[in-house]
Amino acid sequence: LIIFIYRDEVYNEDSPDKGTAEVIIGKQRNGPIGMTRLTFLGQYTRFENFIQSDGYDEDYA
Repeated sequence: LIIFIYRDEVYNEDSPDKGTAEVIIGKQRNGPIGMTRLTFLGQYTRFENFIQSDGYDEDYA
């Protein structure tokens, strides 16, 4: 299994994708390859499932 992690904010400080990471499965024996997006929590060095934000806080909905 070969996995690559790409975070655009590392290379572009003004990236609109801050706090997200692309996890790319480059090679896998008897399995699919592909890409998925995760949320990156830098203060905990943790990845979580990505939830698309619509730009509104729940308090104001």
